[in-house]
Amino acid sequence: MVSKNPLVLKIAEGAPSDELLKYLLAKELAFTEEEYLESLVFILPDPRYEQQIRQMLGLIAQPVKENYVQKRDADLRVMNFILQEALESGYFNTLTLIIHNQSLPAEFILRIAAQAKAAVLETLLENQIRLIAYPEIMERMEANPDCNPYIRGRIGELREFYLQPKAAEVIPETEVMIELTTAIVEEHQDDAQLDVGQIQQEAQTTLQRINRMGISERVRLAMTGSKTERLVLIKDPNKMVQAAVLDSPKMAVDEVLIHARNLSLPGEIIGKIAGNREWTKNYTVIMALVENPKTPVSRALAFVKQLHARDLKLLARDRNVSPVIRALAQNLEKQKEKIK
Repeated sequence: MVSKNPLVLKIAEGAPSDELLKYLLAKELAFTEEEYLESLVFILPDPRYEQQIRQMLGLIAQPVKENYVQKRDADLRVMNFILQEALESGYFNTLTLIIHNQSLPAEFILRIAAQAKAAVLETLLENQIRLIAYPEIMERMEANPDCNPYIRGRIGELREFYLQPKAAEVIPETEVMIELTTAIVEEHQDDAQLDVGQIQQEAQTTLQRINRMGISERVRLAMTGSKTERLVLIKDPNKMVQAAVLDSPKMAVDEVLIHARNLSLPGEIIGKIAGNREWTKNYTVIMALVENPKTPVSRALAFVKQLHARDLKLLARDRNVSPVIRALAQNLEKQKEKIK
């Protein structure tokens, strides 16, 4: 759920009092429109109020619903209501935002593939990672009466390039074993019986299993698998697999930090991290990106301006960073000294 309002939580649990329901249906609670959206959906199954609730939900502004469907922690009951409404009414923007929310279960995308109009299906084609991970989405699109020759052609290209039964490139053991064994140690830190040999064996088994997979299987695993599996897949030679790792809804800040500090990852991956607003709210991630030479210069310069005086001082003397970054750090350091 998104709301932490105790009244909304009580309604969500299915235990609202008659008095609370009365005030809710009269819109006499100090709720935001988003809280009303959640609360009304939660009581929608009650046949006593269904017609009134549907009328009230219809009056909630579409931008409120569009904002809701972009949230990673959105309640799936609310998402389901908004999706069905969007499909019935043909709300293009809402459906597009749902498509781009990678944290949603594939079932939502399957419904869009089966029922949406051609313009939405063309937008769905842009989410190649999801289509490769779940080829059944493309099957639903082809069965959709609105699937036109252009869409069918693009689906054929994706299948030919990514879904042919050919072996994917091998991920070398030397590329991943250090990070992989470290992650396994952290995962089993409470297990006193685990020895070095067992850790190495588990790491090798994980790598061998992934190396037997095709591209589609790897993309799907990147989005749904564990942290240790993602640490292997981020080193996959295929850029689509690497991008799928960053799209995983399971990615936590500590894992992002590992990648932001990794100088061997391609610039596209570092750029994708730098462009993620949620991750770059974390100061340690920002610092790692500033120090990574593959971070796009425009993003790195913006991050430098957010650094604390102590870190600016260190950066201004760091010969390993870009001269442009170092010069900006020196100027900002001087400005802060003048203010003092």
